[in-house]
Amino acid sequence: MTLWTFLKAEKAKVIVMAIKDRKRVPLLTGELILHTSPAGPRPHKFRVVKDDKEELRQPEEFIELLRISERILIDVESEKRSEAAVRELLDDFHLESEDVHVCRFCLLKKQFNFINKKSIKYHHELICEDCAKEELDMALRNAHSYIGDEAADRILHIMLTTRDLDRTIGMLSPEELDLEYTRFDTIEQQTHANKIKIKDIPLSKKLKDILLQKSETFLPVQSLSIEKGLLERRNQLVTSVTATGKTLIGEIAGIENILHGHGKMLYLVPLVALANQKYDQFNKRYSGIGLNTSIRVGSSKIRTSKTNKMKRGLDADIIVGTYEGLDVILRTGDADLLGQIGTVVIDEVHMIEDAERGHRLDGVIGRLKYVASGAQFIYLSATVAKPKLLAKRLNAELVEYEYRPVPIERHLLFCPESSKIRLMTKLTKDEYAKVSSKGHRGQTIIFTNSRRNCHSIAQAISMPASPYHAGLSMEERKKVERRFEKGDIPVVVTTAALAAGVDFPASQVIFESLAMGIEWLNMQEFLQMLGRAGRPDFHDRGIVVLLATPQKHYTSEQTGTEEEVAIRLLNGEMEHTDVKYGEEEQIEEILATAAVTTSKRDLKTIHRNMLADFEFNSLLAKLKKKKFITIKDDSIALTKFGSIAAGHFLSISKAFLIRDAVLSDHRAIEIVTNLEFFEAVYFKYAAQISTALKINMPSRVFQGASMDIVMEGENLSKLETKMQDQILDFASDFLTCGCKDSPFCGCPEHLFSEKIINMRMDGYDPIQIVRQLEDKYGITAYPGDLLGYLDDTIRNLDAVERIAAVYSKKEIAHSAKDLKKLIEG
Repeated sequence: MTLWTFLKAEKAKVIVMAIKDRKRVPLLTGELILHTSPAGPRPHKFRVVKDDKEELRQPEEFIELLRISERILIDVESEKRSEAAVRELLDDFHLESEDVHVCRFCLLKKQFNFINKKSIKYHHELICEDCAKEELDMALRNAHSYIGDEAADRILHIMLTTRDLDRTIGMLSPEELDLEYTRFDTIEQQTHANKIKIKDIPLSKKLKDILLQKSETFLPVQSLSIEKGLLERRNQLVTSVTATGKTLIGEIAGIENILHGHGKMLYLVPLVALANQKYDQFNKRYSGIGLNTSIRVGSSKIRTSKTNKMKRGLDADIIVGTYEGLDVILRTGDADLLGQIGTVVIDEVHMIEDAERGHRLDGVIGRLKYVASGAQFIYLSATVAKPKLLAKRLNAELVEYEYRPVPIERHLLFCPESSKIRLMTKLTKDEYAKVSSKGHRGQTIIFTNSRRNCHSIAQAISMPASPYHAGLSMEERKKVERRFEKGDIPVVVTTAALAAGVDFPASQVIFESLAMGIEWLNMQEFLQMLGRAGRPDFHDRGIVVLLATPQKHYTSEQTGTEEEVAIRLLNGEMEHTDVKYGEEEQIEEILATAAVTTSKRDLKTIHRNMLADFEFNSLLAKLKKKKFITIKDDSIALTKFGSIAAGHFLSISKAFLIRDAVLSDHRAIEIVTNLEFFEAVYFKYAAQISTALKINMPSRVFQGASMDIVMEGENLSKLETKMQDQILDFASDFLTCGCKDSPFCGCPEHLFSEKIINMRMDGYDPIQIVRQLEDKYGITAYPGDLLGYLDDTIRNLDAVERIAAVYSKKEIAHSAKDLKKLIEG
């Protein structure tokens, strides 16, 4: 057994602890009172507490305790006059002592622990680790929101790493935000020395001149791609983080193949916004060398003053399109119109694993490989879980570049929802005040989970900020892109649209929410988004900030809370998921592929080479039975009905729904509005209505609770006269069906969708339609959503026209054709 005696001299007494075997809880504690004798300071009274019992001991026992102790420890924080008396006493008995620094919090609890290099800063002093843990636990219990176990473990880890309890507790309610306190980790900058000089590569002079305007060397990933056969027309899967130069690899291959007479370039992307941006870039970059660019997105038939200027022809050297926009050409049997294809670039190829759209990307790749078998295929992605496996499945050379051009600091803040606007304002202001060594101000992308949040956040933060999402018109999005690129806008607030590659040179990314809609972000989405932070040509580093609200979730069915999701995302790695399609998706792809081949053998081969397994024979039999295809020996052909379904992305059930409606002589406009309602419409004055009625008013017009609230007579009378008139106009135009379940019978949505279509036929463009809705009904919508709905309506009308023609319903066919032309404009 080891025994120490600890002494802390106070004004009127000396605290005494007997420490056995270095344990935190003393063997006994006591108080010693000294008196001055002719021989010097001597023990007068010695009171001890042992096993919760207090007793008075003989003063001599204190001297005996000192004599049997291996160490006598005196607290450096002792009262100096009383300490001097203790030292004189020790000297008289020839006892040695040593000064020690101990935890004051322990002493208050009658416990003992040293203060050393591992101790933790708290309130301008150091305390022991055990006391710091207890104080942190108390702070977590007293926080505004309950902190989950994973988040609590992370907070504890931060305290033990920083050795600063003030700093750690500050994360729970960061009044004075300091990014030094919130850093989760830093993904360090990594460089690769191998850079090939552009002048040393045998490129066409026209392309070489364009490249040399920007740099004398290829970036490392580009050099690696060239070394692995890019210019020998090898297929490649290129995986590297954002801003490392992947896009230019596809361009180099495509432009070289065009200039050498191998055929045009198809450049395919997942989003319309990204297609628009690439279209503008390629037009600007390559028109000077005589190459023309066109764009194909969706049905692409809505004409406005802005879209009329865009080239859409298939005879262009470069065709930029969305996956579906290009697939329409293949599905309608018009593959020959594409002419000779030299290069196919698939950007964001990881979308092939997307649960909803993955089958369509897989299908369009398979069909393009068949119709353009001599083309070079370049697949690009920043986030692939198993790149070697994907490269093998795509029959492509893997070009994997794992280096990061600038470091990225990742920060985690736990904060209540009410603090997020203030924190985002400070973060964006601080970032915009900084100028990089390249001369660029810091700009921020804020990710949130809904379009309406994009607008409310952009309005709430006291910085010039713009919302950006797919609901905006193309011109609005382009305006934001241009202003952000010039540095005129410090902040863009967006949803998932930017994660898929739209080029904004931001130095900072803030996650206001860790969900998209009501679903938590997955690892791939998260990595895509944080990859937006930091561009080597603009910035010295990237900043990523996660604002996590403890215990927040969006539905009762969600697993985990926001702070737990934040920890998982920051600690996680991408997981590979097997690609599987349901029967409906498999049928859609088989029908689509039957539009490019009449060989059953080739059809089977195309689908065998796709990523998912197809129940090929049984589905062919089903399609034949339902008269979507005919089969004779090795020959396979789409029926007229099947051709319409394939070209219009129709499921079997939707195709039969149109057919049955046509045979029942329904009006064309009635058929298409029954197929798809326009429901993305909102009360413009939802906030004012909420205030007037003292309730939380849902913003969506056709949400059940909204209809109940505004149509209640007593509620209506509490609103301003103008709002009352607008709501009554809405009711008189759309709530007059007389159905038993009105207004929840579907009739309001149906009538409203017809209204949208009729306004378009009267010559209104989407922006003008929105203005009309706001003026007459006090409701609003996003022009981009309206454009998408009208585009889908055209495609559905085209299907109605063709199916009506098949079944000799000429009047319906003519009506659908006329409606289609009016909507196209």
